[in-house]
Amino acid sequence: MHNTLKLLLLFVSTLSFLITGCGENVEFQNPFAKQKANPATPVVTQTTQAAAPVKKKQTKEEEALAIMFRSASMRKGSRSLTKSGGSTASRMNVSDAMGRINTELNNSVDFAPTLVVWMVDATESASSLRTEFTKAATKIYTELKTNGFKSKPKQEDVLKTAIVSFGETTTFLTEAPTSSFDEVLAKLGEIPSDPSGKETTFAAVQEVLDKYGDYRTKQNREIMIVIISDEAGDDQTKLDAVVTSAKQIGVRIHAIGVPAPLGRKAPDAPATEKRSDGMPAIVQGPETRHPQRVGLKFGASGFANEEIDSGFGPFALNYLCRSTGGAYLMAKPSSIGWPGNAMRFDDDKMRSYAPQYLTDQQYQTELSSNAALKALHDASARKMVSGLAFPSTQFTVRDEAQMKNDLDAAQRVAAVLEPPTRDLYEMLDRGEKDRDKITNKRWQVSFDLAYGRAGAARSRVEGYNSMLAIMKGGRKFEDPDKDTWYLEPADTLKEAGSKLEKTRAKAQMYLERIVKEHPGTPWAHLAARELETPFGWEWKE
Repeated sequence: MHNTLKLLLLFVSTLSFLITGCGENVEFQNPFAKQKANPATPVVTQTTQAAAPVKKKQTKEEEALAIMFRSASMRKGSRSLTKSGGSTASRMNVSDAMGRINTELNNSVDFAPTLVVWMVDATESASSLRTEFTKAATKIYTELKTNGFKSKPKQEDVLKTAIVSFGETTTFLTEAPTSSFDEVLAKLGEIPSDPSGKETTFAAVQEVLDKYGDYRTKQNREIMIVIISDEAGDDQTKLDAVVTSAKQIGVRIHAIGVPAPLGRKAPDAPATEKRSDGMPAIVQGPETRHPQRVGLKFGASGFANEEIDSGFGPFALNYLCRSTGGAYLMAKPSSIGWPGNAMRFDDDKMRSYAPQYLTDQQYQTELSSNAALKALHDASARKMVSGLAFPSTQFTVRDEAQMKNDLDAAQRVAAVLEPPTRDLYEMLDRGEKDRDKITNKRWQVSFDLAYGRAGAARSRVEGYNSMLAIMKGGRKFEDPDKDTWYLEPADTLKEAGSKLEKTRAKAQMYLERIVKEHPGTPWAHLAARELETPFGWEWKE
């Protein structure tokens, strides 16, 4: 009866821990709405400004560019924006995350003798996280040295500790787990730094399972593994095998780390470490098993200022924690670059768009069952595609030869962009026939955004090229005093042909549907931004 009661208490405490800390433990600020406002209703923050100075009159060229590439200040609905467009709410700090782990550790010790294995990322990018972990862990073990565990103050062997660092290789700082708090405190100060920039995270976890698994299977000791890392791991292909091993032994795994960037393996930010093997220096995502966001720049504004906090941890570590009954706790070390000022969205809203935590085999089954999902997966794996940045839109007619040369030069810009934008669109277009068969809301909105944005990009690039070709065929001024043609963004491509106009109209429909049906989400934000700039063109004199 006593053991049954302890099991019940452990289950309740663990359930409470997971509810509050399973990867979505932080409140998000919604850049579309004020506090406690309806997240579906965009709210504009108004400020009092001094009278603006009189501006000089813009040329038609400048007006066209202003229409095509609007600044972030014109995107309404965001509040407390930083220079990168994101809200500045803070996340849980490392000390708070360690406090939650300590609570779980106390619950485990109260239930049965426990082995806790601290696995610490030794790479340079994790130095801030490592420092803050060491400080918090030192506090925990100093208090344990003084007070012990309240439920078992005289049982010195109730907790054993192992400290492991990992990077390119795995180092066991405590060759054998120790019950000495003094030894733990000493080893916490000996965690090395690894300059390789490599994180063989899952190989390290497997080494820990192989080395200490007997403590569970032969000694009946509870085992908790706590991973402290600012990255997702370079060897994520080993994830499913590690999950199987951990579940067979009965090990619970937690992690303290950073949120994943939405749909990206890494944010577009300078890396704090270098690698010589050609692999990315920093891998912090994506939040899904594979990326589900196409790499497509927003014209001249690029991609860097659209960093978006996904609201979830990197898939591989999050999945490992969830599968073993643990939790991924998102923290923001005081001096780490990511997530910094990345844009964030309401946590309750984002829970409705949670990733599917599937095995790789299950994920591949999903792809094979739906052409739209397969198209999105393949398109998201492609290299970044550039937008049409600052095209020539003003053409002054001095003579026929000069006009042709100017138009030819402008077309050469479009000729470079046409193949990648066309290929991206056609890849998604082939899958569109299965779009309405998608049942998962996240998959659906991800496909819609990719297809809508790819259609918008193709319309702008090919429409621009077609309109230049039409002008090369000759056109007379209605006003004989005019000598300059202006190609201006417009909500039509009828002059460029019915096929392009159909692509433009469909892209607009897809993006407007996202804004209407998925308000207050990053997908609606990105769709709205794409809609700011017309997809078509028209000639004005």
